[in-house]
Amino acid sequence: MRLLAISQAQYKVAAVVDEQGNKLTCPVYEFFESIEKQYQGSADGLLALIESIAKDGTQGLNPKLCHLVDKENKIYELIKGDLRLFFFKGHCDLIVIATHGIIKKTQHTKTSDKNRAISYKKHYQKEHDKKCIEILGELP
Repeated sequence: MRLLAISQAQYKVAAVVDEQGNKLTCPVYEFFESIEKQYQGSADGLLALIESIAKDGTQGLNPKLCHLVDKENKIYELIKGDLRLFFFKGHCDLIVIATHGIIKKTQHTKTSDKNRAISYKKHYQKEHDKKCIEILGELP
């Protein structure tokens, strides 16, 4: 499994990379690239939150900025305005693995978004157990 480094300080924050044939894509990168102008302030806030997590970890994050959306699978979301970035915690210093982002318009998190993050986490765990995790500095 390949991950794309997003930020690194005391901890690493990385995002899932999908392999589609010979092409590598990153749902998180594509999410930030496709943000409409009206959400740019929230997107900048999410990126600042990622930088903060890389520096200080997730301990002490305000529940208004980060909370658990699936207790059984330990899937979280970072929150800034209407934007949500789903993630799970990795191993050692790889603290956050972002799976994808959405613009959330309602109070409830869609099951399909939770399931997508859960699927990535299960794949990560299998690949981690086989020691097959590669962290990329950028997409080739």
